[in-house]
Amino acid sequence: MKKLFIAVLILFSTSCALIEDYSKKEQPHSEMEKAISAFDMANYQAALNYLVGPAEKGDSDAQYMLGMIYLYGLADIKNSYMAQKWLTLAADKGQRAAQEQLAFLYRDELTPLYNPINAYHWFSIIVGDNPQYLEHLQNLEWTLRSRGLLSTAQSLPRPKEKLYKGIDFNSLFPLR
Repeated sequence: MKKLFIAVLILFSTSCALIEDYSKKEQPHSEMEKAISAFDMANYQAALNYLVGPAEKGDSDAQYMLGMIYLYGLADIKNSYMAQKWLTLAADKGQRAAQEQLAFLYRDELTPLYNPINAYHWFSIIVGDNPQYLEHLQNLEWTLRSRGLLSTAQSLPRPKEKLYKGIDFNSLFPLR
């Protein structure tokens, strides 16, 4: 009986040593890591505060996340123009999720940012990776052709940087 008790005690002590101590998990260090952590926990005001620095320094993921916060009013500040600014900066760097958001933002006739030329531009960029958007592109092409604006839309410069599939929260929020 004593041997059984010692065996159980040894087994219990080794199993306790294998259990991870969650209180000692490594905490995020960079502003971007803190921002992602806050965004994941739906603490959008904190995420907004952490994102400004990296976004101003040119981090396309931070710019995209700021755009999303402003676009959907996640930190109680809904501002389509600020969303457009940050999403455009990220999209011009090739951030795919930002390009997708801009395509739908410009296509939405109910927003002050409605612009079928820019919508066509961004849909033409993302349709290669998202063939489900081909119908949107074709509808915009017809609209622009009927207004004599298709050549203008086709002449807009492409993003200089390669497509970058970074952080993508688009699945959490409905495309407009």
